[in-house]
Amino acid sequence: MTTTAAIGVTLATVSIASAADKDGTLNDGEFGLYYNSNQKGCVFDHNQPGVAIADGDLSQDYYKSSSIYVSCAGQGQSVNNNAAAYWNRTHGTIWVYTGVRGGGLEGSLPAGYAGNASLNYKNAITSFADSTYRAIWKG
Repeated sequence: MTTTAAIGVTLATVSIASAADKDGTLNDGEFGLYYNSNQKGCVFDHNQPGVAIADGDLSQDYYKSSSIYVSCAGQGQSVNNNAAAYWNRTHGTIWVYTGVRGGGLEGSLPAGYAGNASLNYKNAITSFADSTYRAIWKG
């Protein structure tokens, strides 16, 4: 006599914490623009895991708090022409522009760089891109 026993196996899916795009918290792999100098106030954080990173027109993007319980300077304000500092937590260079889709002045921020925007870029950044989008925009 042969007996077959069925064994139930439960597979648990473990979710690895990852950077959530535009959630008000700047994580590894993201590029951030800050409302105030010295990486203070609200941050606009941007990532696109597995693809190129860019925002060709910041006019539809807004600063938000990382928590519904805490507000930050600049909350609800447009990011467009309204950033005083940045932090490049991506693993490549990010270029910032004073015009839409790479127009205007161009400045480069190497991986890991954090600092205040110079006079040419403070409250003047309208778009940003990694090397892939930069090549497309600059043709």
